[in-house]
Amino acid sequence: MNLRVRLNLLITVILLIFFVSMGYTIMKGSRESIQEGVESANRVTMQLLETVIISSSQNPEWGYTHDVLKKFLEELGHVRSSDIYLFNLQGDLLYNSPPSKYRSDDLPPPKWFVSSLTPKEEINTRAIRFGKLVVKTNSSGAIKESWSKMHHLFWIVLIFFIMLNIAVNWMLGFWLRPLEPMVEAINKMGEGDFSARLPNFDLPEFASIASNFNRMGNSLQSKIRENQKLALIAQQTADAIIIHDLQSKISFWNASAERIFGYSSKEILGKSAYLLTSKANENELRKNFKSTHKGKYIHNIESQRVKKNGEVVDVAISFSPLIDPINKKIIGDICSMRDISEKKIAEESKLKLEENRKFTQLIQSHIEDERRSLARELHDELGQYVSAIKIFASNISNKAKKVSPEIEKNADSVISAANQIYDGMHSIIKQLRPSSLDNLGLAETLKDTVHTWQKQYQDLKIKLLIKGDIDHLNETLNINIYRIIQEAMNNVLKHAKAEEVSINIVLTKKGVLELSFNDDGKGMDLNKVDQTKNFGILGMQERIQSLNGTFELISKKNQGTQILISVPFKKDKD
Repeated sequence: MNLRVRLNLLITVILLIFFVSMGYTIMKGSRESIQEGVESANRVTMQLLETVIISSSQNPEWGYTHDVLKKFLEELGHVRSSDIYLFNLQGDLLYNSPPSKYRSDDLPPPKWFVSSLTPKEEINTRAIRFGKLVVKTNSSGAIKESWSKMHHLFWIVLIFFIMLNIAVNWMLGFWLRPLEPMVEAINKMGEGDFSARLPNFDLPEFASIASNFNRMGNSLQSKIRENQKLALIAQQTADAIIIHDLQSKISFWNASAERIFGYSSKEILGKSAYLLTSKANENELRKNFKSTHKGKYIHNIESQRVKKNGEVVDVAISFSPLIDPINKKIIGDICSMRDISEKKIAEESKLKLEENRKFTQLIQSHIEDERRSLARELHDELGQYVSAIKIFASNISNKAKKVSPEIEKNADSVISAANQIYDGMHSIIKQLRPSSLDNLGLAETLKDTVHTWQKQYQDLKIKLLIKGDIDHLNETLNINIYRIIQEAMNNVLKHAKAEEVSINIVLTKKGVLELSFNDDGKGMDLNKVDQTKNFGILGMQERIQSLNGTFELISKKNQGTQILISVPFKKDKD
C-alpha cells in the first residue's frame, strides 16, 4: 500500500469520524428537540382538554362530559405529538385519535433511527364524569420530519464526502507526484547506482530534499571513486599489501601478495601471519606487531618470508597501524612487502662487477707494467748487444777493406742485419709501450701512431680529430684509450677492407671523454657475431667497464662499423 493510498485512507477515516460525530451531534440535538416538542405539545393538549372538561362541568346543558369531550375530540381530529383515548366507566373505548397523515406517503424511517430519537413515553390520565381520558405522547411525526431532514442531509454529506475524497485523492496525487522520482532514485541508489539524481521541484520542501539528495549522491560518488582508486592501488600495486587484525590474522590479501607468495585469498584469509614466517624470523615479526599496535611506524626493514612452495624470498617490509576513523582506536595493521630478491641479486652482481672491474684494472696494470719492463729490457739489454754487434762488424769491415773484400762484404751484411734487428726491436718496443705516451702525452702519441699507420698503409685514409686538452688525463685512461684505438685499427686492417677511418676524441665540459671510431668497411651482422668469442671486442668492453664507462658497437652489413665510447675522467694531479 503506497503513501498516497494510506494518506487517502487516513483522510477518509478522519472525515468519517467527523461526519459520524456531526451526525451523532445532530441526532442528539434532534432527540432533545423532539422530546421538548412532544412534552410541550402534550402539555398544551392537556391544558386544552382540561379547559373543555371544566367548561362542560360549568354548562350541564351541553350534556355529559364524556359526550361533550368525545364530540370535541371528533371535531378536533389528530393532535400533533399526542394520542388521545376516551373510555367510559366500563372501560370501553369511546374514542381514539386518528393517525397522522403527515408525510404518510414517505418511506418510514429505519428502526435504528426511530429507536435513537424516540423519547420516553408519557401517559397522562384524567378521570371525568362517566368516563376516563388518557393522553399519550407520540413522537412519530417529529421523528418522520427529522428523518426527512436527516435523509436529505445524509445524501448531501455522502455526495460531499465522495467529491471530497476524489478531490483529496487528486490533490494527494498532484502533491505527492515528486515522490515517484524520489523513490525511484532511492531504489537505484540502494541497488548501487550512485549516479541517480533528482530533478528540481517547485515545492520548497521537495526542492530542499532533492538538493540534499543530489549533494549526498555527489559526495557518495566522490568517496566511492576515491575508494575505488585506493582499492585499485591496493590490488594492482607491485607490492604485497596485507592487513592483519589485532590477533595477527590476515584479513586482506591483494593480487601482488598472491603472486609473490603463491597463496590465493581463499587459502590465506583468516590464517595467522606466522604462516609466512620462518621460525628464525618469528621473534622479529612479533616485535614488529607489538610496536605497530602501539602506534609506531616501521619503514623498509629487510627480512625473509616463506612462499607456499617453501621457497624463501627476500622482502623489504613496512608496517603502519590501522586506525578506526570513528573511535580512533588501533584495530590492526597494514603491512606492505616488496620482493627484493632481484635487488639482492643486482647488488651482489654489482659487487662482483666492481670486484671484476678492479681485478681487470689490476691485471691490465700488471700487463702494462710487464710491457713497460719488457720494453725497457729490450731497449737496454738487446739494444746494447745489437749496437755492440754493429760496432764489431763496422770495425771488421773497415779492416778488411784492403785485406779481403769478401770479409768486408760479410761484415756489411752483419751491419745491415743488425740495423734490421734494431728497427724491428724499436717497432716491438713501441707496440709494447710507446715511450711518447709517458713523455709527450696521449695527443702527440696518437698523432705519431696515425702518421706511422698512414705511411705503412697509404691506400687507407686516416683522419684524427681531437677536441680538448687530453694531455693531462690519468695514466690508466691514457693507456686504455690508446690500446682501444690500437685494437680497433688492427680489426680494420685485418677484416674491414675500409678505405677511410675517422677517429674523433672529444673532452666535454662535464668531465667526460668521448671517443668515436668509424670506418667505411664491409661491416658485420651483429646478430650473427658472438661477441663473447671475439676477444678484440671483448677486451675493449672490459677496458671500458673497468673505467666505469659505456661501450657501444654499431655495425651493419656493407655499411661500416662505428665504436662509441664514453668515459668519465679525472685529471692527473701535478
